[in-house]
Amino acid sequence: MHVRLIFYSVLTALLLLGCSKQQESKTATPNIPPAIENVAEVVSVEKRENRAPNFSWKDQSDHTMNLDTFRGKATLVNFWATWCGPCKRELPDLVALHTELASHGIKIVGISTDRGSNAVDDVRSFVRDHGIQYQIVIASEELEEAFGNVRLLPTSFILDADGNIVQTIIGPRSKAFFSEALLAVAK
Repeated sequence: MHVRLIFYSVLTALLLLGCSKQQESKTATPNIPPAIENVAEVVSVEKRENRAPNFSWKDQSDHTMNLDTFRGKATLVNFWATWCGPCKRELPDLVALHTELASHGIKIVGISTDRGSNAVDDVRSFVRDHGIQYQIVIASEELEEAFGNVRLLPTSFILDADGNIVQTIIGPRSKAFFSEALLAVAK
């Protein structure tokens, strides 16, 4: 009886926290062409004191974009992976919020932590299959470290209009939670 209680307690804790990072592949990712649609790879990362790191990617037209492009707007940065169950459960809410909160100038950036030689193609297929229309960037170790060494998924950061991290959220949250938190920062 006691062993069963411990087992269910540990199982519940794992489900509530979300996914921990899978072991990262040490295999080098080949050079992959610039983003098709809204999926891109990190080009550079700039760590900053007291603000979210600025990172850049190339858009579908091969223009370099960066997180500072969203300055002046509340932004949700969501670290996730295609294999993460809790990430998949909160995804429909994030997709809906992207559309619903656009009129408030709120932005969402998804950071995929998928690794391996097929990561970009896998993420692109996943994004198409799930109708994700907001920007998706494939993380690098440098980007994860710049955000405080992200290890549990999903992990989200709410940024104010100046790029300050005002809230760090570990584990999945509801649409109502994200909406309330983002609208409070957007005011």
